[in-house]
Amino acid sequence: MPDETKPILPEYPKSRPLALSDKPLFDEAFKVDPPEICEYTFANLYAWRDYYQFTASAFNDLLIVHCDVAKAPEFFCPIGHFGYKKDIIKKIIFETGEKVTRVSEDVKGLLSEEDYFEIEHSPDTSDYLYKAKDLIELKGSKYDGKRNLIKKFKSNYKYDYVKIDMGYAKECHEFEEAWCLTKDCHENRGLYNEKKAFGEMVANFARLELSGGAVRVNGKMCALAIGEKLKNDTFVVHILKALPDMAGLYQLMHNEFLAREAANFEYVNMEEDLGLEGLRKAKSSYHPVNLVKKYTVKLAAKP
Repeated sequence: MPDETKPILPEYPKSRPLALSDKPLFDEAFKVDPPEICEYTFANLYAWRDYYQFTASAFNDLLIVHCDVAKAPEFFCPIGHFGYKKDIIKKIIFETGEKVTRVSEDVKGLLSEEDYFEIEHSPDTSDYLYKAKDLIELKGSKYDGKRNLIKKFKSNYKYDYVKIDMGYAKECHEFEEAWCLTKDCHENRGLYNEKKAFGEMVANFARLELSGGAVRVNGKMCALAIGEKLKNDTFVVHILKALPDMAGLYQLMHNEFLAREAANFEYVNMEEDLGLEGLRKAKSSYHPVNLVKKYTVKLAAKP
């Protein structure tokens, strides 16, 4: 008998909004198709579902995610059996005329010889990938600055590190409000939507199987990080924030969190820089071993 409790997605081209109960379907698909790209975790998709207007469907053992931001509809690369991806991507693009985005290097290789497709790469979307051991140990002269900032923080402040669970939800929201005041989140659409995604992660922390940690000074939360397993050898950090008035706090939070949560992984994915120079400089300063490229596939312009 079929499992009546298991969520069912409509068959493509029909779709419906993502629901929290869809997590087992996505977890199963990600086991077949371990992701390289930071967007491909159910927690990330669910937390950002309102901003991206995500809907989902199924076709030939693949999960298909559609989004519509600012009236610019597009599809994410299908999730599931690798061998089926080329055909369904062709089907989607030919039938809808819409782009397929967040396409990995491997999938790009399936499509590169198709002359009716145009494949684009934007450096702003590449994920920064690091050796977990490098970020935890901070060895060598290239990390002198990071170690010095951490040492400075430890000499100036007494702090405690806490592992986040649902019991810290109120404190997490208070921290986010304090952080947002320093960044004018309500005047910045990207940060405002990130705040909403943060709220979804905190509200559903256990069900989304997230890992989190925070640093407190004088009993007040002043830095926070949230991440999860991306695939067997890679941990992804979705959120890492610190109040700006304590030198070395961000570097300490970065190190403490990864030492506790990423020690059993070979790699850490710190997501993209969004083309923001400050983020690019900060992420580059930790010396990534690779940039995970993402591609967009669309119909080639007619000659």
